[in-house]
Amino acid sequence: MWPQISYLGPVNKCSQERKNIDIDTLEERVRKAGMKLTQQRSQMLKILLHHPEPISADEIFKKLGGKDAGVDLVTIYRILKKFEETLLVSRLEFGDGVARFELTLESGHHHHHVICRNCQSVEPLHICDLDQHIQMVEKMGYTQLSHRLDFFGLCSKCQ
Repeated sequence: MWPQISYLGPVNKCSQERKNIDIDTLEERVRKAGMKLTQQRSQMLKILLHHPEPISADEIFKKLGGKDAGVDLVTIYRILKKFEETLLVSRLEFGDGVARFELTLESGHHHHHVICRNCQSVEPLHICDLDQHIQMVEKMGYTQLSHRLDFFGLCSKCQ
């Protein structure tokens, strides 16, 4: 019999660490990465901080107020690219042609996702038991390893 484990429960290392992040901490990470803290970057950090799941550039554009806010989509992509290069965000692609972004935790802790094939909802999976596989690949001579593991199915609302 398999043990009863809650993978999506509210108490886990990742969600606990995320709760401890505030906008001041994120803005300091921007400065430490050598970037100027512009109003647009600060606004995008706030959106990323308060959005519960990975978010696309288009969604960020809409949350910023679109063209009326004086920011264009190209600028949003440029900022996201810089955030990705400095490890402030992770870029996620789930096979639907839409790049999504989420904050990267300073501890390096990561998680995986389950995505609904119908409504495209994304939920985090706070498990990663791939240590044995990672060690095997390191023995093959690889360094600076990363990995992704995503699950696809129908959520309970779409069944």
